[in-house]
Parts: sequence; structure tokens; C-alpha cells
Amino acid sequence: MKLPFVNKLSALTGVFARLNPAGLIAKIKARKKGGSPEDDEDDALPTGDDLFADLGDLKQLDAEAKANREGSSDHDFADFDNKELSEFKEDALEDETSGYGSGDDDNEDAVQTFDADDELENASASSASTDDIDLADLKVGGGFDDDDDDEEDEAAQKAKLKKLLLMAGGGVALAMVLGAGSWLLLGSDAVDAPGEHVAASANPQADAAAGEMVINLDEVPAYVDHTVKPLPQAPSGSAATASSAVPDHAAPAPGHETVAETPVAHDAVPVSHGGLPEGQSELAQLGLDIQVEPGVGIVIPSATKTSFAALKPWPASEPLVDAPVTALVEQGEHGLLPKISPEGQTPFEAYARPAPTQKSGDPKIALIVTGLGMSRAATEAAIAGMPADVAMSMNVYARGLDFWMRTARGAGHEVLLEMPGESIDFPFSDPGPNALKALVPPDENIKQLEWMLSQTTGYFGVLSVFGSKFLTVEEQVKAIAEALKKRGLMYVDGGEEDSLGSRVAYQVGAKWASVDMTLDTVPGRAAFDLQLQEFEDLAKKRAIAVARVSANPMVLEKLSAWLKTLGKKGLVLVPVSSLANKQLIR
Repeated sequence: MKLPFVNKLSALTGVFARLNPAGLIAKIKARKKGGSPEDDEDDALPTGDDLFADLGDLKQLDAEAKANREGSSDHDFADFDNKELSEFKEDALEDETSGYGSGDDDNEDAVQTFDADDELENASASSASTDDIDLADLKVGGGFDDDDDDEEDEAAQKAKLKKLLLMAGGGVALAMVLGAGSWLLLGSDAVDAPGEHVAASANPQADAAAGEMVINLDEVPAYVDHTVKPLPQAPSGSAATASSAVPDHAAPAPGHETVAETPVAHDAVPVSHGGLPEGQSELAQLGLDIQVEPGVGIVIPSATKTSFAALKPWPASEPLVDAPVTALVEQGEHGLLPKISPEGQTPFEAYARPAPTQKSGDPKIALIVTGLGMSRAATEAAIAGMPADVAMSMNVYARGLDFWMRTARGAGHEVLLEMPGESIDFPFSDPGPNALKALVPPDENIKQLEWMLSQTTGYFGVLSVFGSKFLTVEEQVKAIAEALKKRGLMYVDGGEEDSLGSRVAYQVGAKWASVDMTLDTVPGRAAFDLQLQEFEDLAKKRAIAVARVSANPMVLEKLSAWLKTLGKKGLVLVPVSSLANKQLIR
């Protein structure tokens, strides 16, 4: 292996041969010894074209050099001092060699092997052949050839990578073993075998006391089979005998109960009532005696009886008359529809709670509890925990409306049926599939209204809910108001902004009222207290005010306590029906 500086040294010797180094060195020595300024000018180093002036004819110089080499020894052809040339070459190559330097003998050998007539390549080859430099002596740190070290490094890297892969594989295997063991040890008790059911808690009260959530499904009727069976008929003579014209909605005779027929939902199976525990016969009256097939889902109520434990029952009141009245109903496409009797009696007059006989000049307020029928606990709490003058409003989509209607009227409450309308922010406010729509022909909305009115009987009017879009279309609202007037019902506007309901009802001559405030729009006890205070101020300012609330535990509890203080506040609670056509149109 040739070192780069050896090749360069050989090339440099060839260049010196062509540049006549003898004369050049003689001039350098003369300058070192000193001289006159004139001599300095004569001895100045040639520049440019003068540098090659002494070269002469290269072919002639080559011929003379060859003749001298044949006629004399290797040391005779050089007429210049080899020692001086060695010193010059040593100074010139000192920086380049930097660590690889050679001794004086090496320099002398390099000068002695100088060949002036060869090309640069031949000069390098001849210098290499005559130079006996031991490359092993010039190696630094074990030599210039690092092939062995590279191979060792590569082998070490491969061994390290192999070790890392083995460690990673072992870690993954260990994690899998630990995971499988944890699953077997910790999850075996919590996972049931396919087809098994989780056993109900043997002591749900103890679990509830321990802070655990307990869902008690013991009272849910068992699933029977997948075939639809008709509900059992009531024994002969036990059905109500009010009138043959109203067999489906007739009031039960004293001491007897009837099982109302309810439509069977898709994939639903009625459950036999034979042998049910005491109290479960009410499920049929509520329309909750239908057991859905497995996998359909379980509905968990948002509130239970425990949620209303702090709400104390209000003193009992005289029940209202039984409904329906035979002369006030007619058969419709979907069921019984209210109508005005031949004598001119209206459902509003028959089913509304009688107005207070005691006259007072104090401001009058009316309250409506909305959304009832969807939650059994909330509906029962509202009926029992509110005074009789508070109106109950039933959700038209609720099941068991006949049962809730009888229960509410039995406690002395007058009842409204909710009439949902299209919302401007649908689907965020969803009025349901049978809502009145703003862009359909009015006849279509009349059919939807008849479907709503046929869901139960015993209500004195309707309460508009949602409807922020529908109630702004005068043509649609007018058609509904005229239909309600025709059937002798009262229209109570739910208080939607920009609603035309009250104004249009007044124009067509129907009974009407309007909700001034919704008291629980902002959740929280402090917010509800502020809204109650605002309602008081509004009632004292207008002399008449109507408000609506939803049936949640906090609202009913605080509202009940507030109603007990009305005498001190100078306010009088009256049924909303008694305020018909007495508010100002706004």
C-alpha cells in the first residue's frame, strides 16, 4: 500500500529536475550570505515566464541527462549539493508529512533515486522501487488499514442487536403470561358464562347503604314467550257500565277495576297477569304490561320514589267528576274525541276545576306542572305533593294516560293535554313524531291534532309545548284554534317567544290563557329562588300571572314550601282554567 506523501514526493522530484534546482539553490544561498542591492536585483527569483527561462529545450535536456547517466555514476550527474536539496525538501514537506516524517537516510535515498527524464508516473514508480521504506514503521495506532477494526465493530453491533431482540421478545412473552394470569384470577368471578344472567343482590338495602348503585328488577314481570297473546278479558259484570258509547274509556264502577287495552308494540310480548304479586295489576292500567324481547334494552328512570322522599303530600282535596261524560265524546279514527254536547255543555266546563268561591282582591297566580306520565315516580309525586289548584299537564306520548288522568282528577287536579309543535331548533328540541308542522297543509295538522285528542279523555284543554316554529305561522295556528273552539276546549299557550297562539285564539273566540314564566329554565336552588321572586313581582305588577314548572325533585320540593307562604306574600293560587280570557294580549 503506497502512502500519499510518497507519491507526492516522487512527483516533486520530477518537477525539481525540470526547474534546474541547482541554479535556484545557488541563488538562494547567495541571498543568505548577503550582497549589494544590485546583486539582490540580479539574484531576484524569477517570476512568470522567467521561471521557465532556464529550461531550454526539454528534449535536449533529456538527452544530456541520459548521456550523463550512462557515463557517470548516480552521484556525478548532480552538480548541486545533495545535502542542501535534502534540507530544502525536508522544510518543504515538513507540514505535509506531519507525523509520518522520515529520517535523513530516507531523504538521501529519495534524492539518490531521483530520475529527471521520466514522467511523473514513472518517477513515482522508480522512487517506490528504490525506496525501502517499511510501511509498518509508519503506521499510527497499529496501521492505516482499518478493515479488521470495521469487521470487529460490525460483529459487535450485530451481537448487540441480537441481544436486544431477545430481550424484547422475552418481555412481550412475560407480559402476555402476566395478562392471562390476571384475567383468570381477577375476571373469572365477574364474567358470566354465555347464556347466564347476573344474579340479583340478595340484600339491595345493604348494597345501597354501602354506596353501591343497585338496580332492582325483581318487580319486572318475567318474559313468557315470543308469541303475541291477547290480554285477558275482565270478568263479566266488572266493567264500567257508564255508557255503551264509550266502552274503551268508561270510568270503572266503584270497587272494580278494568284493564285498558293497549296497542302491542313491535317485537313486544304481553305478559300474563295470572298469579302476579299484589300491586302489579297497575302495570296493565299504566300500559306498562308489555315486556320487550331480550336485547331491546332496559329503561332506567331518571328519578325514583326515593328522589321525592323530601316532598310531603299535600292535604287531600275533593275529587273531580268521573270522566268521560258520555255526551261529551264521539268516536274518532284513533279513539274517543271531545265534543260539545247537544245541550251546549263543553269539555272545558265539565272537566275544569271549579273556580274559588271566595273572592279576593289579591293578585292571582296559576301553576302548571308539565311533562307528566313519562316517569311514574315524578307523576305520582306531583299529583300527591301539589295542592289541588295546581294543574297537571300530561305528555301526549306517555303510556297509561287513562290511568294518570283518573289518578290526577281523583286528587282534585284539573288536567291539560300537551300539544307539541315543530321547533325552530329541531332536532335539539324534538317535539316527537306527531308534532304539528309549519310547512304541511293545515288539514294534515288537524289530523295530527285529532290523534293527540284521542289518546285519553277528561282534560279541559291543551297546553302548547315546543312549537317555536309552528306557532309563528298564523294560518296554521288559526286552523288549530278554530278546531279547539269547535270541540269546546281551552288553549293555553306555553310561552314560546313570538308565539301567535294567544292572539289568534282571542281573535277566533276560543278560551285561552298564556304562560308568563317557566320557573326552572335555569337549574339550581339559588336560581330557582330568584325565579320565584321574579314571579311574585310579576304577579303583583299584572294582578294575574301563570307559570309552568317541570316535575323534578328539587323544583317540587321548593315549590311546595313556597306555596305555603302565599298568604303572607299577598298572593292567591287559583286554577289556570279560572283565568281564561282574563290576561292581556301581548
